[in-house]
Amino acid sequence: MLLKIWRVEQTCLFELAWNDTQTLSAKLTYPETLTTLYQTWQNAYLQFNRSTLRARLGLVLNVQQPEIDWRTRLVQAEAAFLAEFHYWLNGAELLEIRREITSAKTSTLYLRCDSPEVVKLPWESWQIGAEFGSAHSIQIIRTALSLCAEQAKSIRRARNRILVILGDETGLNFEAERNALQQLNNRAEIHLVGWQPDLRTPELLQQIRSAIADPKGWDILFFAGHSNETALTGGELGIAPKTSILMSEIAPQLKTAKERGLQFAIFNSCNGLSIAESLLNLGLSQVVVMREPIQDGVAKDFLIHFLSALSSKQNVQEATLSACQFLKLEKNLTYPSAYLIPSLFSHPQAKPFRLATPSWRSHLRLWKLNRREAIAVGMFALISSLLPIQWVLIDQRQLVQAFYRQIATQGIQAQSSPVLLVQINEESLQKDSITLIEQNLDRNYLAKIVDRISQSETSVVGIDYLLFRHQPSGDRVLAKSLAAAAQSGKQFVFAATQDVQSNQTWITALPEFKQFGSSGDMDLFGDPAFYARVIGDTSTASEMLPFAYQVVRLAQSATPKRPSHSQVLDRRNSRLYFQPITQFSALMGQTWLHPLIDFSVSPNQVYHSIPSWKFLRNQDKLKNTIVLIVPGGQLDAGVTPGEDYFISPRAFKFWQPNATAKMSGGTIHAYLVHSLLAHRMIIPIPDLWLVGVAAIAGKGTIILLAQQQSRHQAKWFFIVPALYGLVSLQVYISYSILLPFLLPTLTYLAFLTSISFKSQSND
Repeated sequence: MLLKIWRVEQTCLFELAWNDTQTLSAKLTYPETLTTLYQTWQNAYLQFNRSTLRARLGLVLNVQQPEIDWRTRLVQAEAAFLAEFHYWLNGAELLEIRREITSAKTSTLYLRCDSPEVVKLPWESWQIGAEFGSAHSIQIIRTALSLCAEQAKSIRRARNRILVILGDETGLNFEAERNALQQLNNRAEIHLVGWQPDLRTPELLQQIRSAIADPKGWDILFFAGHSNETALTGGELGIAPKTSILMSEIAPQLKTAKERGLQFAIFNSCNGLSIAESLLNLGLSQVVVMREPIQDGVAKDFLIHFLSALSSKQNVQEATLSACQFLKLEKNLTYPSAYLIPSLFSHPQAKPFRLATPSWRSHLRLWKLNRREAIAVGMFALISSLLPIQWVLIDQRQLVQAFYRQIATQGIQAQSSPVLLVQINEESLQKDSITLIEQNLDRNYLAKIVDRISQSETSVVGIDYLLFRHQPSGDRVLAKSLAAAAQSGKQFVFAATQDVQSNQTWITALPEFKQFGSSGDMDLFGDPAFYARVIGDTSTASEMLPFAYQVVRLAQSATPKRPSHSQVLDRRNSRLYFQPITQFSALMGQTWLHPLIDFSVSPNQVYHSIPSWKFLRNQDKLKNTIVLIVPGGQLDAGVTPGEDYFISPRAFKFWQPNATAKMSGGTIHAYLVHSLLAHRMIIPIPDLWLVGVAAIAGKGTIILLAQQQSRHQAKWFFIVPALYGLVSLQVYISYSILLPFLLPTLTYLAFLTSISFKSQSND
């Protein structure tokens, strides 16, 4: 229903229109006492609120009389003014119109006034229907005299967009507005523009115009500051000290914003009647303004309650009524008459604006990658799937881990290692006058080492030499030494390798040696050999336990029995046996969750090393549980020359700066034995997985920053990577899990760079 009011001299014409064709009219004499009482009330209102009005005081009041109790005067003037106003509206002349409005059971009455005296009256306080005992209340909403034929069209967005213009802050404080707007961070994207001390006026004017006409469009326009009415230009906004902008000057930009979805505007400033009229005439659906000068505290309280209601899924019509009721019931003693000042203007056919309720589709749209982000994720995902790059990253990562161990002094304390590494190197051969027989180690020399071990408390002996060729001069001697050692309780593991000609055939030690022990696969995986061998189906002829695993298995059997769950090679230990995810990744050329050898540990914690010549001359009683006899220097282990040597990991060289570029397979077996005994098999989380996680985290950070309108994005470049780096280093030590750092971090930073690039583009 629409109620139109015209004033012709001392007569007011009322016309009620509804159902498109039905009308009802009445004439009512306008009492001059109403104007007098309004002016008395207005003067008391201005005097009481003079020091905190959101208006330039020179335009409002020039006389101050502090000796008068203006609060009491204001309360009295309000009572007299409203009594006269309601008495006039409840006259017999309007009885039929009031009855028709009440009987229509409508909750909203649109009001259109044609004269300044009439439009300034507090029509929202008219209690229509009370005389008829009506239970429902009727909210009066104003509309403009002239309306644009083309009304603003709603545009569906994942999140509403709000443009906040903060004007001249002289004598005001916008901190409350900024905090109140934070309530909408989870529901809307908020962008602030406004005066800054170092911003020149032309730049500020252009910034405001450009922001209003943003190509993305806005749903809500909010202004806080000083404003005033003007006769022909639609009102003025104080955007900087001694600087205003007329509504007519930004009308083209406002019209563009309306075409791009601008629905609702709220001006938390003074004297906004002409502003509301001009905006509705441009096609906006709803506008909230203050008809009179407004106290700074009232403006803040009104906005806080209004936004709270709006964020609680109320529309602007309900939120305005709720905020006015709050001022009337809760703040009337502090701010007399304040509840009479706010007014909602609306197009009669407009649907009341409310914030969009995010759906799962809208939430999903927020997470859609833009072109720049998609390229970054795709690039890092591709890089993370390349095995040579993975090896480089693992090498670098374990180097950093070794450095962290040293700094944090974790896992580097002196301890007695159960592994003794007896290295047969060139120096030992020279000192013991041993010559190679057809490039193979003299079995007589190996027999001496076995004899020396027989005199110790050692339980398990691993011989990392491939003893598959006959050596008539030494085979019988070595077999005799092995028999004597086995008789004294020593258990042997002999190196074996798979025949490259047949996957079903193994090259093992000669039968006369193998009868005194078992065989273990000496082959290692990768170069550097970071990856530990995982166990397949050892029940078939084509499968054999890796050399180090076999050594540990025998060492466990030599100790008092413990619960099965403590056994390293228990099948329930998922870090040692082939897992479906690892087997699946192998089909794509990947090594997902394939366990790693921990080279970040100092060699001093892994094994004690001694050259064979010194070992033979040392008469001290050996107490090491495990002895590994391995080649040293550049000597071969009975295989193709150079085949049993691998690139030294950088973490290993960190602890031993003088280490050669290549390390023997025997040394790697010692590390693997230590990893097994210490339950330190490292599980690497694939870079590809964490690139995906980093992409989600990066996109989530962008969404969070957009919601909070954070101006401190730089801290995210440092805090998150630094925190993640520290966590990943400690997780490695505490849980034996390697979290990749470089590629996930670069992915995350690529997202933050994207938002920074976007911000610079917008600027």
